[in-house]
Amino acid sequence: MNSELQEAFSKLTENDLEVFEEGLRLLTKIAENILKNPHNLKLRSLKKSNATISEKILAIKGGIECLKAMGFQEKDTVFEMDVDNPLKLLEEFIKASELWRTNKSTSAKVNNHVKISHPDHPSSSQIANTSTSNKEVIKRVILPPLTLTYTNPFLMSLERNSHSALQYEDKHLQDRAKKLIPVAIMEENAQRRLRLIQTHIKKSKLDDPEISIQDMLILELLRWFKQDFFTWVDSPPCESCGDPTEFSHMSNDRKLMQYTDRVELHRCKECKKFTPFPRYNDVNILLETRRGRCGEWANAFTLCCRAMGWDSRYVIDQGDHVWTEVYSITQRRWLHCDPCENICDTPLVYETGWNKKISYVVAYSGEDIQDVTWRYTGKHKEVLKRRTACSEKEFLDALLHIRNKLQKNLSASRRKYLMRRNLMELVEFLTEKTAKSEDRKGRTSGEEMWRIARGETDENGVQSQHVWKINPEDFVDNSVIIRYSAALNKYEYISGGRTIQVLNGWQNGIFESDKIFRKEEIDWKMVYLARNEGVEKGSISWKFDLADCKRTLQNVTVQIVQQTYETGNVGLKLCSSNNCIILPKDTEAFSMNDFAGASELILTATLSGGKGDTAWQHAQLFRQSSEDSDFNFCVTLTFEQ
Repeated sequence: MNSELQEAFSKLTENDLEVFEEGLRLLTKIAENILKNPHNLKLRSLKKSNATISEKILAIKGGIECLKAMGFQEKDTVFEMDVDNPLKLLEEFIKASELWRTNKSTSAKVNNHVKISHPDHPSSSQIANTSTSNKEVIKRVILPPLTLTYTNPFLMSLERNSHSALQYEDKHLQDRAKKLIPVAIMEENAQRRLRLIQTHIKKSKLDDPEISIQDMLILELLRWFKQDFFTWVDSPPCESCGDPTEFSHMSNDRKLMQYTDRVELHRCKECKKFTPFPRYNDVNILLETRRGRCGEWANAFTLCCRAMGWDSRYVIDQGDHVWTEVYSITQRRWLHCDPCENICDTPLVYETGWNKKISYVVAYSGEDIQDVTWRYTGKHKEVLKRRTACSEKEFLDALLHIRNKLQKNLSASRRKYLMRRNLMELVEFLTEKTAKSEDRKGRTSGEEMWRIARGETDENGVQSQHVWKINPEDFVDNSVIIRYSAALNKYEYISGGRTIQVLNGWQNGIFESDKIFRKEEIDWKMVYLARNEGVEKGSISWKFDLADCKRTLQNVTVQIVQQTYETGNVGLKLCSSNNCIILPKDTEAFSMNDFAGASELILTATLSGGKGDTAWQHAQLFRQSSEDSDFNFCVTLTFEQ
């Protein structure tokens, strides 16, 4: 480590643990992004006005020094890295970061927390292998003793799960989680979502729905948690050689079970060595590791919701899936939130979309327990036949017993409020739901408003009306490129290698869309645009304005990844004011000079066809791995010199 880096890291470790860890994570991510895409000038410019950069790097001790050690230079409004800056400095920073985390973990103020090697790819065994002499650096969540009442295994699990939910009420944990959440940025984005809904309501003359800024913040938290905070792990990379591993068996090594009683062992496909993968339930540890499967995801997400001040519940389906519910104050009802899928308020997705056989679905919080099975099924009689773990009376008695224990120290007014809320929820459950999208939440306006807020479309289509306007000052050479990545969910407008504009969110770069949404498949790690479930056709278009660019269009090249299955169909059409061409099917790249001299272009994609209940998935745009960084939609406009 060179002296400049060493001095920068020394200053960085003068911060509290949360500040130190988050600052180092962001700095490492900046370095990694530039190394992955060294020609993207946008990544080399950090605006001082950016809330994340300002609050989590510039405002902390050693933050500016680390940027300078990486090669950034301070200017009036930005920290900028010159294109000639040697990438070796970034590589040294990343190596120094890893080395510092491994060998200097006690230098930071970590007296009350777990230290691990890297927040995105932590060593699976480091926490478990903490030496006895360092036990004082670990602070686990300490819960009151649990006394089990029941001998029935299912009823015992209710007691254990309810007891575990008490950890969400730990104020220290809530404070830790709150510091990690970019609240200011999310509030700004939530306001934008709300304005979008209000504009649509006014334009379409709809009734004003019962949706507040809290509801929009829930969507923002889901997006941030999935895209920026937590990582899905099927099998961890080999700790010895870094190659892929596969699950072998559960460990019985007590040394690995210091902080959990479940440790998976995954065997490397190359070197055959074993890598432990602890399955932590302690959210204090999960705030550090930030990885796992649905259990870890929902566990940490529920804590984040409580840190935001929302009433939240950890929901367990006996069919082996977990998620979160958040109480919407404005709508006066519980909203289903699945952080793994980044979906909100679609409770029938498991029964209808995943074909799960629902039996028991129970929600747990620090002050309540509730059987919420009936929110997640439209087949009450079938579900009742599968509920054989105990009698319905035994189940109800156990719920009441556990609830009374949780609420015995609450004020009379709080208990009364919770009782009224439970009764309203039970009334909701009396009506059997259907799989129809418009009936999914039992309200006629809810489905439409949520789809708009998520950037999806309603019955009449949402018009972004964004136009890619080509200006004379944009040109570096004789062409411009507008491209989109489904995995990154962003557009870039480029000329001669210079990034002119970046737009985040697929819907923010379109001209019009009708019944289209962006789908993320967690299990398959794929992402794409598709039409809404249950509709026969969806469409999307992009508009390009060339009227004022002071150059004559010569050629248009369209690269567009499309994937069809069964009888699915993707239709592509490119039009100017006086010409229209249907682009050939099953070809991902088209180049044409038919639009020479045009002043306006509109590219339209129509998705249709397919078979069965999943027909909507049989025509896809921009399908790619969620781990890719490629841009699989690209429009290149070439002009005469």
